[in-house]
Amino acid sequence: MKRFFTVSVFLIFSLALSVQASATKHPYSYTINVEVNSVPINFGTNSDASPYIDNATNTAFVPLRFVSENLGGKVTDWNKALQQVTIESKDGTVIKLAVGSKIAYVNGEKKTLLVAPQSPVTRIQVPLRIVSEVLGAKVDAKKIDGTLNVNITTSN
Repeated sequence: MKRFFTVSVFLIFSLALSVQASATKHPYSYTINVEVNSVPINFGTNSDASPYIDNATNTAFVPLRFVSENLGGKVTDWNKALQQVTIESKDGTVIKLAVGSKIAYVNGEKKTLLVAPQSPVTRIQVPLRIVSEVLGAKVDAKKIDGTLNVNITTSN
């Protein structure tokens, strides 16, 4: 009887753990399409890092160099020790971001980001909307059938 009770408790405990594990959501979603001025961007050939959505914050992240250069900006400085990057737009707007920090500086003015830039693998990933808008672009995002479709419009 004692053995039956022990086995029953073990099975119930195992079932509870498996249900909890299956309910845990993956931290990133890769179902995102990005367009700049209605031209689809193929990250497979244009970048060695793919965009993704951080499910915890529902924020779209894109490779830093992609978003800055495709929107007319330029990465002007990378401080490896501080993990800080400086981007300058065509109109002279300067934005400084640091991996892991929700503080950004736009033309020297301190701004608080909703989420910090990340470096999940080898490339710096930045929140798509904030960097795009600081560089003067308009961001339109719609989720259709589980895929986030983003069109970034520039004034080029």
